[in-house]
Amino acid sequence: MDTQDAIGALGDPGLCEVARARLAAQGRAAVGPLIRALLTTDSVQVRARIGGLLNRDIGPDLAFDDVLEALAAAPDETSRRRLGSTFTAFHSVDRFVDALRHPSPAVRSSAASGIQSVCMVAFGRSPRPGVDYVRVTEALIPLLGDPEPDVAQRAEWALGLLGPATHEPLRRVRAHGPGRLRSRALATLAASGGEEALSAADRAAVERLIRVKLPRDRARPLDLCSASWLAVPTEDHQSIAQALGLHEIRPATFALGYDIVAHDTMDGAEYGRVYVTPAVDGWTLVLGPWCSPVDPERAADVLAVVTSLSRRYGRAQAYFFGEQGGGSGWLVAEGGTVLRRRSATERTCDADLAMGSPLPEELTAGLEEGLTPKDSEDDWESFATYLAPVLAGRLGVSPFDLEPGTPVRGAGFTALTPYAREHGRPATGAYAI
Repeated sequence: MDTQDAIGALGDPGLCEVARARLAAQGRAAVGPLIRALLTTDSVQVRARIGGLLNRDIGPDLAFDDVLEALAAAPDETSRRRLGSTFTAFHSVDRFVDALRHPSPAVRSSAASGIQSVCMVAFGRSPRPGVDYVRVTEALIPLLGDPEPDVAQRAEWALGLLGPATHEPLRRVRAHGPGRLRSRALATLAASGGEEALSAADRAAVERLIRVKLPRDRARPLDLCSASWLAVPTEDHQSIAQALGLHEIRPATFALGYDIVAHDTMDGAEYGRVYVTPAVDGWTLVLGPWCSPVDPERAADVLAVVTSLSRRYGRAQAYFFGEQGGGSGWLVAEGGTVLRRRSATERTCDADLAMGSPLPEELTAGLEEGLTPKDSEDDWESFATYLAPVLAGRLGVSPFDLEPGTPVRGAGFTALTPYAREHGRPATGAYAI
């Protein structure tokens, strides 16, 4: 079985192991033919076996340089993607560091990606033994100013996942330059260690920027596929914060508040922080997973909170909306009495949360969508899963309906919730301002 026959046999379940052993035994002589086959075969399975041969059986000592040069010369995106995937799987940190200086943007980007894969300490991973993280950081930092935006972005992502060893080198860039790297160095620090990783000067600069932006801040629609919020008809932010037990209040623009809510929602339900909008059209909205009236962990507390708020302000509401199959939930109270709680999702426990009778606004919204009392219960149930933002707008103000012309009074802020006192401060990150 010659080289080409062995490569062809990689797709045959009965011959693939024999073929793999033959090709591995050939060492570097098989690398070129394997790379050509990687670029021409349509079989995902064969490409995976070729990658395994190059990465593990033949190994980086014999295959790394050839794959690198093929990646540098790749004529199209498909070729670059296939070769880049194989290249980053070599797990050879020293070679990746050297490749960060290669003339090819595809090689530089893939080398940064390879470092990220091998050296990442985020998500509970331990530092890789034997890796000099400071050396790796200092090799990646110049790429933050790479003329190719994709390379600069890849370097930023990689540095943001390498942990505390990156912080001091990045702080030096913030303090001493070069200037073209400073902006991405700040974003990378924030992504890696949150505001705690920033210098005192940078924290003060961020706070000044927020204060400068606030007087010209305008309402904007919430653009999230999943969100939870409270709605209270008052412009008295201080009393809202006091009533909810919020603390560590910090001014925030709409952009900053929404970005924090997005992170706290999409990266797992973070109950320790909320964003409180300015008064919008006479209402104050409080956003964050802590506000969900139908989250099993929060439902009882939110019921008590909304009931209490309605006793104090006459009315209060809480909503959940999950666009991609998450469903809707709403809780409406007046004068200390719950008028309605409903969870319209696919969870089997939804009926346990139901309180009160359907609101007139629920029925009217359905009729306006073309439903009739004669339609099936399934049709009405399906409609209800999308109802929360509509109902919020009919009963008060929906964050999805805000726009620059919405009347705004005061300034928004972020704050920690009572949950944070017991369970610890939420992690901070890099957010839009």
